[in-house]
Amino acid sequence: MRILTSAALALSLGVGIAGAQPAPRKDPVHYSGTDLAPRVEARPPGIRLGLARPPEFAFPPLSESEKARLAVPGPRLRTGIHRQPPAGWMQTGAWQTASDGTPLWRVALRSPGSMGMRVEFREFSVGAGKVWLYDGAQFVGPYSGRGLYNDGHFWSATVASESVVLEYQPATAAGAGDPPFRIANIAHQARPVMSSQSQAAITTASEDADFCELDANCYPDWQPAVKMVGQLDFEDGGEEYLCSGTLVATRDNSMIPYLLTAGHCIHDEAAARTLEVYWKYQTSSCGATPPASHASSETSPLGAHLIGFGTIEEGDYSLVLLQGVPSDVTFSGWDTADPPVTAAVVGVHHPNGSWKRISFGNRTGDADAEVETPEGISDAPADLYLQIQYNLGRVEPGSSGSALFTTPGIIVGTLTYGPEDPVLTACEIAPFVAGYGRFSNTYRNLQAYFENWPAAAVTPAPANVSFSVVNQAAPAAQTVKLTSQTTGSVSFRIRPDASWISVSAVSGQISAASPVTLKVSVDPTQLPLPGQYSSTVTILAGTAAPQFINVTVTVQASQSNVTAMVAPATVTSSNGIWSFQIQLADTAGVATRLTAIKINGTDYSANIAAWFGANQIPASGAILAQLKASGVPAGPQYFEFWGADNASGQTWYRVATATFK
Repeated sequence: MRILTSAALALSLGVGIAGAQPAPRKDPVHYSGTDLAPRVEARPPGIRLGLARPPEFAFPPLSESEKARLAVPGPRLRTGIHRQPPAGWMQTGAWQTASDGTPLWRVALRSPGSMGMRVEFREFSVGAGKVWLYDGAQFVGPYSGRGLYNDGHFWSATVASESVVLEYQPATAAGAGDPPFRIANIAHQARPVMSSQSQAAITTASEDADFCELDANCYPDWQPAVKMVGQLDFEDGGEEYLCSGTLVATRDNSMIPYLLTAGHCIHDEAAARTLEVYWKYQTSSCGATPPASHASSETSPLGAHLIGFGTIEEGDYSLVLLQGVPSDVTFSGWDTADPPVTAAVVGVHHPNGSWKRISFGNRTGDADAEVETPEGISDAPADLYLQIQYNLGRVEPGSSGSALFTTPGIIVGTLTYGPEDPVLTACEIAPFVAGYGRFSNTYRNLQAYFENWPAAAVTPAPANVSFSVVNQAAPAAQTVKLTSQTTGSVSFRIRPDASWISVSAVSGQISAASPVTLKVSVDPTQLPLPGQYSSTVTILAGTAAPQFINVTVTVQASQSNVTAMVAPATVTSSNGIWSFQIQLADTAGVATRLTAIKINGTDYSANIAAWFGANQIPASGAILAQLKASGVPAGPQYFEFWGADNASGQTWYRVATATFK
């Protein structure tokens, strides 16, 4: 949420959807029921029976490079990073039989200094068994079957601790060995504090919003809007982020739990599936002691599905379908007409990931803007954004995706960017102008969902497709049949949810009498290392619930791929001594060994162990030799390497060159 430059344009009045009469305004609706609320789950046996803590695997403290990643600013508020456990770590766990005869596999995971932890499960297949994570009395789960999305891959909910117990209760008596799942990553939740001493210091006191932010509970007239806004916590691209979002009603008050946020916050299905929404992270009343964190706040059931989104160039919106909401929340109304220039507006949001605040301002003249994104600079065109000058309160990173209201509960925009200054804080910047994606544009692109038009689902068969990739050879495409029960023609859209998935069509028409054949293929060049990869193809048909094709790829390599490098490429002499290094690395995930080496035709194979420390090149690993040479004629030097793979004996040969000056 960072604006780099802006240019004022002529003032103009909003006219809603271009070329069409705006639809009538929709009023908010309060939800007091429980049918969408999270279920209350049984406690794990370890808590219920008071079992002693199991053996623990501890990650090292965050490295300087990990701390630096947390401190990097960006358009989304970064709140954590992913950490991958090493191979074989699950041997730390142990089987035991509890006092009531329950068989359990248990292990503790610790990431020192973490404010909370989540676990990424892959190849999860426990049948009727159950898996929990907990610390003290707090727990998440149980997770069963093939996980939340029936594809073996999901993230757990958060346990607010630097250490969690992972507990697996099989459906039947279990023997020795690892349980039927893999832990791909853990999310270490932390917050960066920028200071003159250390730009990457991590502390639990870093959730403070700026001093001029206003307690949302101090404005009784705006309580309906306060009950619409939640804090979003999600995983994306190896890191964890915070944004803000708002429940939004359909025209017919269907209570379908749609949540509106910014496209730069959530823009793919994988991130949506990790979403945690905290609804009441706020003071209990005006002036009350602020909550220490969102850990005790009411949440939606874990996970969501991405319905549709627009990039910053397209208006920066994202609509996701939640699994449910707690009671006593409100679904916002909306207005497809833009507020006039000078109109009073209000934002409700979570600045800097802190508890809920409120800000008051007015619409100003339209302006183009350039907005920083992870991919670079994006243009935010004036006709898709409202410029808001805040007089009381501000917005900050973490406020991204929050709603802009005219009257209490009527959305007219979602937050994309605000001003940034290398010296001043948000409260010191004046005038403070933020950009909101216009709801009128969001409505135009997602009208069917807001109006809840009838729709028929498009169903795939099979719903699960698997590919096997060996040595990067592209596997044959697989065929999926799409069907619908409706007699009339239905439009559908197809969205591959990973860059390595391709489909033969991205949209079309379907009916009961005219099914559609879809080809699904994968690009192995984007999956370089052995392992199992999974993602989805999303099928959207009107407002029907999304349907999915689960795509799994098992990548295997029977031969190594060794790269040989001499660095630097040009080696400069210092008092007749050349200093350089040789690196041999496997990029295919196959263990291999170095058997011979020659330099300018002279055999140095006897020096392999002394130079490299070993002749074994680990799968996806490297060996390195730091060398010095003297008495070498200046000019090109030729390095030859021979080797053989450990398992197959397949031989290889590589050549590298360097110039000595």
